Amino acid sequence: MLKHIQWLFLITSLLKTPQLIALEVTFGSFKVINFESEVIGDRELIIYRPNESQISDDTKFLIFQDGQMLFDAKATWNNEEWELDETFSDLSEIGIEPNVVIIGVKSANKSGKGFFDNTNRYLEYFPKQAISQMKPGFVRFGYKRMGEKTHYNYLDFLTGELIPFLQTEFGIRLNRENMGIIGASMGAIAALNAILEHPELFGFAGCFSTHWIGIKPLEYLTLPFRKKIKGDQTTVDALISYVKERTKNLDSHYIYFDRGTEDLDSAYEERTRPD
Repeated sequence: MLKHIQWLFLITSLLKTPQLIALEVTFGSFKVINFESEVIGDRELIIYRPNESQISDDTKFLIFQDGQMLFDAKATWNNEEWELDETFSDLSEIGIEPNVVIIGVKSANKSGKGFFDNTNRYLEYFPKQAISQMKPGFVRFGYKRMGEKTHYNYLDFLTGELIPFLQTEFGIRLNRENMGIIGASMGAIAALNAILEHPELFGFAGCFSTHWIGIKPLEYLTLPFRKKIKGDQTTVDALISYVKERTKNLDSHYIYFDRGTEDLDSAYEERTRPD
């Protein structure tokens, strides 16, 4: 039965072809860059600026995971967006013009629902350093076998490729004084991973609906049918242990957590606490 389910996911994933829609914003300007990464493969970047403020030491650079979800609901798989352009428009109407550059990195999840796309996104964003915190067993074996492959090393892409590219592109040195990283769900885990491993580069992180709870393999395979995740305690324990160990690297850094109270977000309540 399980083998049949796996083949079903394989076939449906291969058949799904996402409809490509040109990105539009209601405020500000953007450009899309096809970035050729030697780590994670080719990936589109969305560089967005809400205004024409001069790039200077006062400019804040914000890197967002799941960059395709930021601006235009018509161009996303679930017809939802972060509404960043509308937010900057509202700020402008009350006289606030932030000197900021948004860098949206499109995730490996191109279709939004495909089995392989979701798997690639999860493995890219999962902190590889947390795997060593897992107890020996099937879960740890699975993470090591899959997650430690070079092409899933998203953090290496950020620090070794993306940031040097941005420094050249804008002619400015990026560090904790002018750069932050933001994400939701597994993107939030990736943001947390980035600031914990490279506090010299990231001064703040925004973590929305942080996916602390992981997912069991069978639960993952049946997700489209059951629409429910209970999580995996081995993954939870490893992530919490990893975060507690690495927070010693932080001093005056800022980490913002936020979540909803319904559906999957309700499962995050216990873990999204100051302690």
